[in-house]
Amino acid sequence: MAAPYGQTGRATDIVQRTLCAGAEGALTVSPAHAMPSTIESSSPLLPDADPWHDLSQAVAVGPWSQAWLRVLLQSLLQARAGVVLLIQPDGSYAPLATWPAGRDVEYLAAIATESLRQHEGVVQRDELGHVRIAYPLQHGDTLHGAVVADLGAASEAELERALRLTHWGAGWLLEMIGQRAQDAQGASAADGAYLLDTLLALFGERSLREAGLALVNRIGRRFDCRQVQLGIARKGSLRLLAVSHAADFVERAQQAQLAVQAMHEAYDQRAALHWPPREGETALVNAAHRRYGEASGAPVVYSLPLADGANLAGVLTLERDLPFNPAESALLAAMSAALAPWLELRRFADQGAAARLVRTSRRWLGLATDASYPAVKLGIGVAALVLVLLTLWPATLRISAQAVVEGAVQRAVVAPFEGFLREAPARAGDTVKPGQVLAVLDDKDLRLEKLRWEAELEVALGKEREAMAASQRVNQRLAAAQGNQARANLDLVLSKLDRATLTAPFDAVVVKGDLSQQLGSPLEQGKVLFELAPLDSWRVILKVDERDIGHVREGSRGELRLSSLPGSSWPFTVKKVMPISVAEEGRNLFRVEASLGEHVPMLSPNMEGVGKIDAGRSNLLWIWSRPFVEWLRLAWWKLMP
Repeated sequence: MAAPYGQTGRATDIVQRTLCAGAEGALTVSPAHAMPSTIESSSPLLPDADPWHDLSQAVAVGPWSQAWLRVLLQSLLQARAGVVLLIQPDGSYAPLATWPAGRDVEYLAAIATESLRQHEGVVQRDELGHVRIAYPLQHGDTLHGAVVADLGAASEAELERALRLTHWGAGWLLEMIGQRAQDAQGASAADGAYLLDTLLALFGERSLREAGLALVNRIGRRFDCRQVQLGIARKGSLRLLAVSHAADFVERAQQAQLAVQAMHEAYDQRAALHWPPREGETALVNAAHRRYGEASGAPVVYSLPLADGANLAGVLTLERDLPFNPAESALLAAMSAALAPWLELRRFADQGAAARLVRTSRRWLGLATDASYPAVKLGIGVAALVLVLLTLWPATLRISAQAVVEGAVQRAVVAPFEGFLREAPARAGDTVKPGQVLAVLDDKDLRLEKLRWEAELEVALGKEREAMAASQRVNQRLAAAQGNQARANLDLVLSKLDRATLTAPFDAVVVKGDLSQQLGSPLEQGKVLFELAPLDSWRVILKVDERDIGHVREGSRGELRLSSLPGSSWPFTVKKVMPISVAEEGRNLFRVEASLGEHVPMLSPNMEGVGKIDAGRSNLLWIWSRPFVEWLRLAWWKLMP
């Protein structure tokens, strides 16, 4: 037999086992298909009840196929036996109909296997001249089974007629098989539509109790039940929620208590229970179902747990007069899988805020304490431990800012008068001593002016002496005034000559000024030529961001590290916080002035580095998260009305 797609090697064995009733490992056939082990080779097919009547009255595919096979074989007068094989869910082929009833048709396995393997009709003759035919039931690429017949000693004309009738009649079988598959799909679609309509109707109810009452009433109408009861799970126990055909019920009533006990049997065993028990349910405990069935008088009691994964949300108990068939049980099982999540969601939605919080906490606690996701839980535990350590670890909050070193006092050297630059030996960055020449102005004109005023002074003194000798007081006074004027101008010239040489007033470093390329150029009076800073007194200017300025106080201490000396640090003390900000590089910065300590090495002005200002004690978590938390506070405040 060419067993469908991949079972070619086992085809003969499968057909032989399925055709041989009672053989070890053979598929079980119904009593109607049981066959005797022997048959007379020459006995023709005997007429039985009218097969056409059975064919017209049959509804299920099994009786219909049996009647069809009888019609076919009775049309072939010499036919001795026949069988209709149909594919099973496991890929094997089992007899759907045999004729005569009880006939052993194992000898037809070989031709059936050949037809199924080749996917075409096969004709064989045995040593006695008896003809056997096999015809595959195939639609497109799908092989559904085969029709096999033993025609006996048939002539060529009878064989041709048998093949023609089998070919025509196979279409009827294929149509019945297709109709059965279509009916199964239609039933499945109808069940799906019913289940979807039920869920939509339940979601439209206002409360859990009303939804439960609607559910049991819909199920009672759908399955023609006497009564349907719904119990919901709560803290490991069951509570009766709704009873069909009853707006209210008494939970403490004896029959209600028996119903709850029956529900507990299914709930504790996590299995559907049927009373009276069906085949395969003998190992389940059903004493409470028996007691409830006797008390309620219901012929059939069926309890179905509503399972949501590992959790049981509740139990449905149905009572009716007839047992549940496999299709109804399958639909109820599908409803169980769909109703369990809905029941949990509805219970959670009807709970208050406190109950939801407790339930959510328990669920997360359960997830945290069970054995699932060990790597994730280990990572979360380590992270939690790190957060606890960061919270408990004390540290100093330090505000970082760019820092610049400046002299504590800066002295400007300016041009004392208008003149021309003659010498400028000093440059920016030079270290100078007191009295060291910084620059010299040209004094030629001043010396000539000095000689002029000296001569005028001599003339004025001579006139004064002559007037005094001539007792001419007026002329004497006039000459004395001219002498005083000449003396004053002479003193001014001498003063300028003294200031023509610019010297350093103290030990300092030249911060600004380089006139070596401006020799001979004119200078205006008051023009700044050099800026000097003392070598023994420094200050630090820190540029603090406006987001951190609130933590800086006068008197706060800190440390300074310079870019040129990253391995050393020097303490400083905040002296003044400037109340005006300056915009630099897209940020608002406040200038903070700080003084360095006594033991400061040789520094240079405008050296840059980083300063950290102590702003109190806190834990590491707050220190590291402070910028984000403060930004979040401001953003939240902006969003709030």
